[in-house]
Amino acid sequence: MSTNPEVPEKVPTPAETRLKRNLVISLVVVGLLLVGMVALLVVLAVDAYRSPVQPSPGAAVVSLLRDAAIILVAFETLLIGLLLIVLTIQVQALVGLLRDEIRPMLQTLNDTLATVRGTTQFVSHHVVSPTIQAAGFVAGVRRVLRELTDTLRGR
Repeated sequence: MSTNPEVPEKVPTPAETRLKRNLVISLVVVGLLLVGMVALLVVLAVDAYRSPVQPSPGAAVVSLLRDAAIILVAFETLLIGLLLIVLTIQVQALVGLLRDEIRPMLQTLNDTLATVRGTTQFVSHHVVSPTIQAAGFVAGVRRVLRELTDTLRGR
C-alpha cells in the first residue's frame, strides 16, 4: 500500500495482467523443456554406458551431447523464426496505428495551426496595426500640442 494518501496506487490494466501471466507461463514452459532435456540426456548417457555397441562409453556420451546440441540449435532457430514472425506482425500493427490514428491527429493539428495562424494575421492587420498607428498619431498630436503650449507660454 502507498504511504502517501495523495498518490493513488497504480492498478494494472487487463492487458498488463495478461502480459505478465503469458510471460510467466512461457518461462515455466521453457524451464520445463530445459529440465526435460537435461533429464533425457542423463537417461540416455546412463543407457550409453550400458550399451556394448559403442567403442567406448565416453564416445557415446559425446555423440549424445552433439546430437542434443544440434536439437537445441534447431529448437532455438525455430523459436527465433516464430519470434521474428511475431515481431513482423507487431511492426505491421504499429504501422497501422500510425497510419489510422496518428496521421488524422496530425492533420487535425495542422488544420488547427492554420486557423491560429490566420487568426493572428487577422488580428495583427485589423486590430494591432491600427491601434499602434492610432497610438502613434495621438502621441504625435500630444507632442505637437505640448510644444505649441510651451511656445505660447514663452519658455
